[in-house]
Amino acid sequence: MRSSSKSELMTAMETCRYLKITQRTLYRYLHSRQIPAFKLGKEWRFVRSDLEQWIRDRTRTSLSS
Repeated sequence: MRSSSKSELMTAMETCRYLKITQRTLYRYLHSRQIPAFKLGKEWRFVRSDLEQWIRDRTRTSLSS
């Protein structure tokens, strides 16, 4: 049984494709703790619903500036 796409765990590569950014940009966000993520062993993982909320929050912030 497949889990909901809202709670889907994504790898760094999948996240780059989803956000349409380079790995370098993603790791810059990770280093500065700007993007929601966690480590599973040595690999970073991202929850799609957390990324969607992060995008909404960034959009609201940029619109109110």
